[in-house]
Amino acid sequence: MLKSFWFYFLSIPVLFSLITFSLPINFVEDFINTPLFADAVEYCKDVVNEDPYITEYGTMQDKCIANFMGEPKILGPLIFLFSLVGLLFIFPFIIYLLLNWRKHKYGH
Repeated sequence: MLKSFWFYFLSIPVLFSLITFSLPINFVEDFINTPLFADAVEYCKDVVNEDPYITEYGTMQDKCIANFMGEPKILGPLIFLFSLVGLLFIFPFIIYLLLNWRKHKYGH
């Protein structure tokens, strides 16, 4: 069974999914260096800072700083999506294990 291509093809996504669901997303995102706030202010100093209700963040400068600091985080939802796809492999993996166990039990 351990030499079978299908065992690894079905078990690796399930293993990845179980590991990523057991780790908090903040633990994974801490490995990415967050930019400094002072760098964000320097980067966005020329952006208009007048209307406080122009965006959901406040002013356009606030939105620029939020984007610079990485506010639209894509890593967390992307890992979650891959984890959900990995969960789809659980049922075929269980079926594979049951068929393989039956094959070895009855000697077919």
